[in-house]
Amino acid sequence: MQNSFIIYLRRWSDLSMAARLYLWHVAMLTFSLASVGLLFNLAVLALGYSRTDLGRINLVAVWASVVASVPLWWLATKIGLRAGLIIHAVLQSIAVALYAVAPSLPVLLVAAGLAGAASVLFQVSAPPLMMLYSSATTRDHLFSASEALTIGVSGLGSLFAGALPTICAWLLGVAPESGVAYQATFALAAVGVAVSLVPLLLGGRHWASHSTPVTAAPPAQAGTNLGAYNIASLLRQPLPLVALLIAPVLISLGAALLLPYLNLFFKQRFGVSDTLLGLIFALLNISTGLAVLLGPALSARLGKIKTVVITQLISIPFLLLMSFAPLLAVTVGAALVRAAMFNIGRPLYDAFAMERTVAPLRPIVIGVIGGASTVGYLVAPEISLGVQTEYGFAPLFLATTICYILATLALIVLFLRPARPAAYGWYNRTLGEGEQG
Repeated sequence: MQNSFIIYLRRWSDLSMAARLYLWHVAMLTFSLASVGLLFNLAVLALGYSRTDLGRINLVAVWASVVASVPLWWLATKIGLRAGLIIHAVLQSIAVALYAVAPSLPVLLVAAGLAGAASVLFQVSAPPLMMLYSSATTRDHLFSASEALTIGVSGLGSLFAGALPTICAWLLGVAPESGVAYQATFALAAVGVAVSLVPLLLGGRHWASHSTPVTAAPPAQAGTNLGAYNIASLLRQPLPLVALLIAPVLISLGAALLLPYLNLFFKQRFGVSDTLLGLIFALLNISTGLAVLLGPALSARLGKIKTVVITQLISIPFLLLMSFAPLLAVTVGAALVRAAMFNIGRPLYDAFAMERTVAPLRPIVIGVIGGASTVGYLVAPEISLGVQTEYGFAPLFLATTICYILATLALIVLFLRPARPAAYGWYNRTLGEGEQG
């Protein structure tokens, strides 16, 4: 056991300098964008816009990511993965700056669309880049660290962001919850996003080299002509991609019914204050981020998909407990366990998909998976609002539970079977679940 722990720690120290620079970028970017995530809805209402306007703005961001997906998948394969991350940060900084300096409704709509489209670039660039700058022994650690930072640092950023409008209001001599205070907060966030570019722009020699060749294929595909692979390869042989999409689609549908409105659930069920609500969500993010760091150790013993399946199954009873627990402390405790366990496997699933895809197609495949993970947000939030109004949150918890169970069963049926010879040129099925890490 001690040797396993030592090996686990050593794998963290084995991360390449490029991987560490990438993680610094993720941490700085996430910390800055946490202000937007926490305060944007409040800012829009404080600026005098209606909830209908807010819904329009959020919907534009989702649809922009959908419409821009295909051209941005192609762009990521042409400009390079680090360049994709750089452009993403630049566009996000511009979008947040627009929120700050020109918050008219047309500008807010344009900025939301810009941010939504930019998010696709990160989505399709980050996992393939992590593949390049990791080895078989460090890959799970890098993917899990990226996810842990995204979630955990978001929690820390939310705690800090909650105080920023008050500080800005005091400095500017305006009301703490005024539109001007929120605009000043977004101006600082835009600067922070721009500063997150520094790790990507530094260390050129580290970015120029990597532990895995850019054209590396899975073992069964070594020696093949990777230049022959393009989107037509996916269209000719779609079944492996369809298999990879089923669980993300089901999870997306379940999550979109409930997760966007957890703050309303806590407010309506227990009447918590805004301060306590902020603390609850900070604890959720921080505990989840820490739990995700356990993923590599579990994956080393069980394999990636078994880890995803087991942790998702453990989380489901706690999701149901949230729906009927009579005490706030019990509900918060259940929420902490549910979020932590369910999210352990998310970065491992991305690594699983990337390992089985030839390098030229990785941005496209992870982009499609990312699109599947957001498809539920196109329709489910509106359905959820109607259900909340008529029946409350209980049916939503039940529907989300059913979606999560179906997603887990799909993973078992599709991927926890004995390895078979590869039947598709772009996808290596022979790795199966026997791989370790």
